[in-house]
Amino acid sequence: MRKLFLASAIALFATVSAQEYKPTAGDVTVDLGVAGGLGNTSVNLPDQGFGAGAMFKARYFKTDKFAYRATLFLANNNNTENPNNQTVIKKDEFGFGLGFGAEKHFTGTERLSPYVGADVLAGFSSSKNKQTVTSAGGTTFVNEVKGPNNFRIGVRGVFGADYYFVKRVFLGVEAGLALTYESEGDTTIKATGSPDVTHDGGNNFNISPAVVTGIRIGYAF
Repeated sequence: MRKLFLASAIALFATVSAQEYKPTAGDVTVDLGVAGGLGNTSVNLPDQGFGAGAMFKARYFKTDKFAYRATLFLANNNNTENPNNQTVIKKDEFGFGLGFGAEKHFTGTERLSPYVGADVLAGFSSSKNKQTVTSAGGTTFVNEVKGPNNFRIGVRGVFGADYYFVKRVFLGVEAGLALTYESEGDTTIKATGSPDVTHDGGNNFNISPAVVTGIRIGYAF
């Protein structure tokens, strides 16, 4: 009887210990990931690089092993340069994306929670570059490039893992493969003293591997 009680106590302790760090059914997690320095001024959807952007993700655990997920991607870059006293260069870039999906988590270890998942994605990006040059005589010349604006929809399969380094707080990594359809708008070029020039956009499909904002930090409520 004593051995049975001891075995039951050990099993109960192991179960509680295994669940101490990880979320369980009914819990919500939120995390933040920041990506930048990818050398890509366009905002791709959503795992292809936002330039200086950020990703926010929230999950609701329906069970201990299954979670619904929603992601929000934001990128905004407003930059003004003055390479000399007569030239001003302004760059405005913006990106916005949404994703909705689900995750299947596996046993892992006491602190490690590996998973696979899938998302449906949609996103938009825009860009505008303007260069203003003032000559020594006071004449102003403006060269402005608007576009292309991009709209994307797609699906993505992912795999990743969360590591709970303290109770309810985790670091996460995620990667996957995305299939996206992109509609690219026109690009308009306006220059002082010259007629406007418009370059037509286009449409294309793209399949590519993706790292989703590298390392994220999050919390389970």
